[in-house]
Amino acid sequence: MDSVVQIRDLWVSIGGRSILRGVNLEIPRNVVFAIMGPSGSGKSTLLRSLNRILDLYEGVSVKGQILIDGVDVYNSKTDPSEVRRLVGMVFQIPNPIPNMSIYDNVALGPRINKLVRSRWELDNLVRWALEKAYLWDEVKDRLHLPASKLSGGQQQRLCIARALAMKPKVLLMDEPTSNLDPVASAKIEELIVELKRDVTVVLVTHNSFQASRVSDYVAFMYDGQILEVGPTGQIFTRPKNKLTEKYITGRFG
Repeated sequence: MDSVVQIRDLWVSIGGRSILRGVNLEIPRNVVFAIMGPSGSGKSTLLRSLNRILDLYEGVSVKGQILIDGVDVYNSKTDPSEVRRLVGMVFQIPNPIPNMSIYDNVALGPRINKLVRSRWELDNLVRWALEKAYLWDEVKDRLHLPASKLSGGQQQRLCIARALAMKPKVLLMDEPTSNLDPVASAKIEELIVELKRDVTVVLVTHNSFQASRVSDYVAFMYDGQILEVGPTGQIFTRPKNKLTEKYITGRFG
């Protein structure tokens, strides 16, 4: 298996309380990998460990090893900014910079990180990212308008475009449709399936139906541990763990 993410014996505690307990996981390249489980199982903490956003929290202890495309994420010699170029992230609530233009929201990261050498390259990168996020046709004639003028679903796709513009190896998505209406959610789900051509998508969701629709692999988490992981079809039709079966059939969680 060509794994872009390797997690080895990961332990995370926050404020002295254990959140993740001995997590081991490998995530293949160019797939949609869903992490599902009940609230409080550690899904979002696991996601935030992959790009070192946990560094921003007080009282966090991380033990174990995470490799992203060969980069040892928590090695003392690894620059966190390098990790965040490798790993993009989209949150539950769309968070574009509201008073910045649609164009500049997407261009900001490549400008700061000097990923392009000319305005022509930047224009092409912005267009590419917006096309990949299924947004170009809706905004191409109003790129100068502030991001706040977009609908909620469009703002979430703008955030996806902003992350894609950094050309990450992995895109983390933490409940990306939980604050969207059904039509906008369906569009995001369609987009997630398409994105795996360019990037590995790691999706945290409490919605087992969403995981079954969009993912290639699923990990089921409970109480800070991964109880079961495998191809989506296998997990949903022949789960090996009784708690997995109860969760996907709606009997708990």
